[in-house]
This record gives sequence, C-alpha cells and structure tokens, in this order.
Amino acid sequence: MKMIYEAQRPSESWTLSTKRSSPLYAGPQCELPEGCRVQELRPEIFILTTESPETLGGMETFIREQIRGLEQRGYTVRTFHRRNSGRDTFLRLANRVSRPLSEALLGWVVGKAAQRAMHEAVAAVISHGLVGWYPLRVPPGCKQIHFYHGTYRAYAEVMRSHISLLGYWKMKWWDTMLLTRLSGRGKLILCNSEQVAEEVRKFFGYESHVVALMANRQFVPLDQVECRRALGLPLSAPVGVFVGSLQPTKNFGVVRALIQALPEVHWVLALRGGLPEKTFPTHNIHLFEDASPEVLSTVYAAGDFSLCPSVYEAFGYVVAEALACGTPVIAAPGGASRLFLSDPPLDCLLVPDSNDREGFLSAVRKVLARPDFYRQLVLEHAQPRLEQWMSPENWWRRFFEVTGLSL
Repeated sequence: MKMIYEAQRPSESWTLSTKRSSPLYAGPQCELPEGCRVQELRPEIFILTTESPETLGGMETFIREQIRGLEQRGYTVRTFHRRNSGRDTFLRLANRVSRPLSEALLGWVVGKAAQRAMHEAVAAVISHGLVGWYPLRVPPGCKQIHFYHGTYRAYAEVMRSHISLLGYWKMKWWDTMLLTRLSGRGKLILCNSEQVAEEVRKFFGYESHVVALMANRQFVPLDQVECRRALGLPLSAPVGVFVGSLQPTKNFGVVRALIQALPEVHWVLALRGGLPEKTFPTHNIHLFEDASPEVLSTVYAAGDFSLCPSVYEAFGYVVAEALACGTPVIAAPGGASRLFLSDPPLDCLLVPDSNDREGFLSAVRKVLARPDFYRQLVLEHAQPRLEQWMSPENWWRRFFEVTGLSL
C-alpha cells in the first residue's frame, strides 16, 4: 500500500467613521481616508460563516470562490467567522460547558462583530450555516441573503443509526428548526441544489432560488496517461477513485466492499481528516491525505471512474469535480448527482440506493467494460450542464439576476 501525505456598531444616522475598524472584529479591512464620502467608496459585502474560508470543506471552497469573484467585480469583501470575531476564548469556554450553547453563541458573536463594523456602504450581508440568525440592523438598500448548503434535519435522519437519541434530537430541533431556520427568516434565500431547496420548503416553508455552486477552474480534462505517470499508477490497469472522508455519511463501507470485489482495480483514495486504521485486502491502494486541488485534479483524471456512495450530499463537489475532469462518476442520489446524472444516457451511473453494493458493482463493471465510451459520454453530456450551472460566468450572471445586486 502506497501512502502519500499532502498535505461599530453604527450611529443612528449611519454616518461612516473615517477610522478603520479594529481587526479584532472583522476580516480584511477597508481603509477609509479622512474626508472620504460614501459615494466614493467601493461597495462592501459582509460574509458571515462559521469557520475561516481557508478551512478544508465544500462550503469553505465555495466561499473562497465567492470572495474572489466579488472582489473581481468591484466589491470589497469582509468575512466574519469564529476565528476573527473577537471572542475565540469565550467560545472555547462555552463549548466546554455546552456545545449547543456554544453554537448559538457563535451566531451572536459573529453577528455582533458584523454589526459593529456595519456602515452605509455595505451593499449586502451574505450568511452561511448557523450564524445568520443575529438580527442585524442594516443601512437602507442593504440586502440580507442567506445561503443554505443543506439542512441538519435531513442529515439527522440519515445519521440516526450513527448518533445517540439526544444527538438526533439536538440536530433535528436545535440545529435545524431553531438556528438554521432563523438564519434564513426574512431574507432572500439561495440554495446549492434542488434537493436543499426541497428541504428548505418542506421544513421551513421558505421559497428559495437554486443557484448551485461554482466550479473550480483547476478541474479540467487532463491527459490520463500523464496523470497516471505522475501518480505512479500502471498505465493500462483499471483505476478507481474515491475522494472524501471516513465520516459515516460518505459511506466508505461501500468503497471497501468494492475494493474487495475488484482486486484487479488499482484504487486512489484521497481522504480528508484521517486515514483508515483497518488494512485493505489488496496492495493496489494509493492513499492521499488532505490533497490540494491541484493533486485532486490529477487524481480524478487518472481514474476510469470515481465513486460517490454518500448517504447524504446536499451538493457534492466531488461529483462535479470528477465530471469536470472527464471522469465517469458512479454515485448515489445527491444534489450534484441528481443534477448531472439523472437524464439518459448518464442515468445508468446513478445508483438509487446508497447501500446497494451490487448496484455499485454492476455500474463499475459496466464502465470498465467500455471506459473510453463512458468518458466520451461525460464530455458530451455532463460537461455542457456543468458549464451551464457552474461556470463562474454563468453562476455570477444568475447570482446578480436573483439578488438584484449591481455588477
């Protein structure tokens, strides 16, 4: 087995202060020269989230792209999160007492920091996750937007057998019906998939706009032979790919079952957050831990197929990334897989039951029998839809149309 490691508060009249906000309370700062007037300032957008955008994760990947795109389109962007809102020690102490209390306080801390930094040039506040519930006072014309990346209630249902009854009720009622629901109340709501929009409508009664997520331009079709050489893989043997983690929702047990059923396949496993302790029944395993996007694009392109057997994927970047690299993805239903694999001729790659190991095995064998054919199907049928939904140009056009913000 080859192992590779990668590793101000505003005044009532909304007068702008000419002083910089303290870095204790905000992210990237906007210098306000003495005597500057509001109309001379670049419009600013606040982004509220739980963790730093530099953290590994699907939501954080999207937020990084969102920040970059807004800045390229003339906006100044400040982010507010756990690490830069001025109460990190307080939150750690609260977490020792009660995690639910800590999660609620995080929304208060992040919201309070944003309120202190608020000024009349703020064009929009975009919140993500559980930190959007704080009742901000915003200047006239400022848009309040909440982006749903999933709901803990749907997640709790699929995780029921893996968590305690108390954890299940906490996730279902405290996280979802209180914090998550309040985060979107009275705001313009955006969702990353039709699946999440259905959950938001069902659980909260909110209507929303599906805007999907943005593609990372690093994921493009690459030469398969060169990618295999770069990774030390055999050039002619079948290669399978799994990118994900060992969390229960990723359903790694299906991957392990396929590894055992297909000993002739060389497997590239790119895992985040830890490696499996249990050994594999074959030496044809190449492990990457916390791989960078550059390495992941090589990993996807080297494969004949990629797997995504997750029991819950609000979107599932791994599906879109693999398809963007031209690699067939065999997946259970999720946000991205429903969007890109539901229609013929790629519907044969969508396995209706995430625990149907025989269904996954049959789909893998079908692809391995004609790998070039299925790769061509992806290029002809999936990539145009990826361009339509996830290319930055189309995504931003849709975002500005829905939100009414100025380009």
